[in-house]
Amino acid sequence: MNMSPIPGSSLGRGLCVESHTPCLLFEAVRDSDGDLLAFRCVAANLAAEAQAWREEGTGGLSRWVESVAGMLELPACARVVETGEPYVTELHRRSGGTRTCWLATGVQRGDGFALWLRDVSRERLEEREALEALEQAQAREERMVEEAELRERFIGILGHDLRSPINAITLSVQALAQCGPLSSMQQELSQRVEASAARMAKMVADILDLTRARRSSGIPLSVAPASLGTVCRQVVDELATSHPDRYITYEEAGPSEGVWDAERLAQVVSNLVANALEHGGEDVPVFVRAHPRGELLTLEVHNPGVPIPENQLATLFEPFQRASASGGSRRCSGLGLGLYIVRELVHAHGGRVAVRSTEDEGTTFTVLLPRDARQATPWPGGPERHAG
Repeated sequence: MNMSPIPGSSLGRGLCVESHTPCLLFEAVRDSDGDLLAFRCVAANLAAEAQAWREEGTGGLSRWVESVAGMLELPACARVVETGEPYVTELHRRSGGTRTCWLATGVQRGDGFALWLRDVSRERLEEREALEALEQAQAREERMVEEAELRERFIGILGHDLRSPINAITLSVQALAQCGPLSSMQQELSQRVEASAARMAKMVADILDLTRARRSSGIPLSVAPASLGTVCRQVVDELATSHPDRYITYEEAGPSEGVWDAERLAQVVSNLVANALEHGGEDVPVFVRAHPRGELLTLEVHNPGVPIPENQLATLFEPFQRASASGGSRRCSGLGLGLYIVRELVHAHGGRVAVRSTEDEGTTFTVLLPRDARQATPWPGGPERHAG
């Protein structure tokens, strides 16, 4: 079955519905027994003639119709006539340097069919451009993910390898102090070296926690029965010893036992208190309090004074961010990972961390912990932030 040649260079229009949409009318060619042999285009409306003129020039209607007809699936055209089932397809035609796309719809009409053509060239071009843009964006995102994973893997390896020389420095300084009496200058230098090594060890530990938190498995916990009160008292005593000029107090109301990773909770308390000591002002006290709240246990670290600026609250728990009170002149130390690690450790326990900072009340970090981290489910969303 094929399309018969177009008789002459012009087609009738009387049988076609005039519209802004090109339309071609095909009739069936049958043998003496009524079997379908071919289809012949017998009419074209003005919109089809105009389109043929744009693509083929003067006298090109027959060539244009033959080109369109040649792209049709003849069995599908036969089904339109025999069953009345519409035929919908997309035709792609290139003429010279122009590529056009047409949505063709064939509907039964007498012993033949009318073929309506809608130009979808611009739509398909926009779809291709959007698809290409999407593929490029996905490729960029994949490269960024790969680069981020490579950076984090490198940072993790570097942090792990740095622990050995830092430990060697610390042990060497401690051994040197035991070799004999040191002069006041030697004692001062050894203490400075030991303090610097401890600070580097803290930074390396934070970097390792950052890489663990970025992994899909998160920071691993080793949970066991523990007392939050015992953890808080130990951390407060240690920080009070290292900051003898600061006032740090702990208050407990109600039982504070649960099932947690005590070492990681000590890290949470230490980071929050250290943050308050650093950003709360040199003469500002720090209050640590634990108390029940329903089935949860609440830990609060509060310091009065100038609040955290509202524009910093939005990124306060993100990596490499540092909180600073308005008008503060103290230089921040560390990598800005302390509060990020707090959030990740609290979330790992199935808990939630929030901050409230106002002119009248000062700044309070609040941690809500389930009593048993083994049965907890992660809190939805990120930390809450409140500003005055």
